[in-house]
Amino acid sequence: MDQNNQKPAVAVWVVTPKGAGIAQRIAGSLENVTVHAGKSAGGPEDALFFDSMARAVEKHFRSYDAHVFVMATGIAVRMIGPLLDSKHVDPAVVAVDESAAFAVSLVSGHLGGANAWAEKIAAITGACPVITTATDRAGVPAIDLLAKQHGLTPNNPEAVKAVSMALISGKTVLRYDPYQVLGPELGQWTQDISTPDFGSRPGIYVCHHCPDLPENVLVLRPASLAVGVGLNSGTDATQLCEAVYSAFKRHRLSVKSIREFATICEKTHEPGLREMARHFASPLTGYSRAELAEIRDVPTPSETVEKHMGVKSVCEAAAIKAARSGQILVPKQKTKNTTVAVAALDFLL
Repeated sequence: MDQNNQKPAVAVWVVTPKGAGIAQRIAGSLENVTVHAGKSAGGPEDALFFDSMARAVEKHFRSYDAHVFVMATGIAVRMIGPLLDSKHVDPAVVAVDESAAFAVSLVSGHLGGANAWAEKIAAITGACPVITTATDRAGVPAIDLLAKQHGLTPNNPEAVKAVSMALISGKTVLRYDPYQVLGPELGQWTQDISTPDFGSRPGIYVCHHCPDLPENVLVLRPASLAVGVGLNSGTDATQLCEAVYSAFKRHRLSVKSIREFATICEKTHEPGLREMARHFASPLTGYSRAELAEIRDVPTPSETVEKHMGVKSVCEAAAIKAARSGQILVPKQKTKNTTVAVAALDFLL
């Protein structure tokens, strides 16, 4: 799958020589393409051949970002049907007929990118792209796709339906987006509000805070929070994770908005700290004493920390530094072996 900005991995499936010819055109026009072919279909020299397509698709379905089936749509549907989970995790699936007349986006049109893949395949083969997602047909923005493009994590993806239906129906959707993370794309379809008071209307909430909101409000989490961490040597990941969860719960913040963890350089080798960062799927940054000393205005400087580490603050200074001199939302929270502070990135910088 696509990781670390590598080119998306694409599988092209064929069962006939005619389909193999189309597959070769696709493989010759895109990078990181693997052709899977029935043994009687032929195909490029580096093709992977199968005896049973059903078993081969089942084996490789999660190994690719996109699948292109050069065959009847019905066959493709039967192959992938038992393997589907949800549009939030399924790879893109496109079906192209063997005459290259149509390229049909079948699964994961927005989040998986099948709509875009259908258009790419159509451009290569001369086919007509077939896009059936409701928002595209209605000419309104796809909020799940916009969220992905802007690096926002849905907190309640089930609310996408309520917002999309409102947009399709021509209703104005309320939007609380104080930093305008979503940008101008939703301008004519949404009404900005200065406080998260949605009443009973469907809406979009873009923030790291966790107020009580109606079920028809889509909550999108920006990667906006930097977490500064101090710890005693040997502190395990369980204690560190508990400290983070406790601080976020107490101050009603979402851990889905964690952008990165930060500490003093000397602590970045701690196994517990590294494991905690992996648990939250966030990077860990270390700052030197000189860099932390640049942050002079910290809420709770410590003479003890200065005595042992050479700086007046680790967790608060590291959080502010990582947040590009952002505002402290959670001052130092202390447990027996940890200190945690949280700062918010200023999106207006």
